[in-house]
Amino acid sequence: MKLILSCLTLCLSLAACTGVPLRSVPRLMNLPQSLLQANPAEVMVGLQVDARLVPPAGAVPMLIIKLTPREPGAFEAIDKKLPLQVSATSTALLNLEAPPLGRRWLIYSLPASTQAELQRIQAFVRDAQTRPNGLGSGSLSVGVAQESLAITDPALANTRWDTWLQVRRQDGFFAVWSGTPAQLQKLSAGQR
Repeated sequence: MKLILSCLTLCLSLAACTGVPLRSVPRLMNLPQSLLQANPAEVMVGLQVDARLVPPAGAVPMLIIKLTPREPGAFEAIDKKLPLQVSATSTALLNLEAPPLGRRWLIYSLPASTQAELQRIQAFVRDAQTRPNGLGSGSLSVGVAQESLAITDPALANTRWDTWLQVRRQDGFFAVWSGTPAQLQKLSAGQR
């Protein structure tokens, strides 16, 4: 199962779904530029889930970054899956409120190696943007994949997931999507 927060296609593919808060659409549309300026140590995804949902030991969620030039060959395309780290908490964290009884937060952050790679990608994109005649333009999408969170317990398939994103600490987290794993599976199947 993939949980995809796509910078360029998120608004088109998920805006029609009732799970994307309208107040978040402007921030989502500005997400590619925000990520280019972000301090990678501050980028986090918060997923509020049923407390019974436990990621398997050793499961590593991945940050997916895809950069495709508008003009083929204008620059090298990027298609990376970078490891994230996950922690779980049942208390308030940063500007996220404590989850209700029976729920908890899974907080995804970037380990040092992923932060360094994201900084390299940010520099590459900034350099590409300075190329003349639009040769540095293209599309950027970013997502989080967590196949190990695939729901195998039918009792959890229709539990609510609330997804929040932080790009800059000073701006805090904002709601990105709310729905169920069953809805995500249906959405994922439709994007294939």
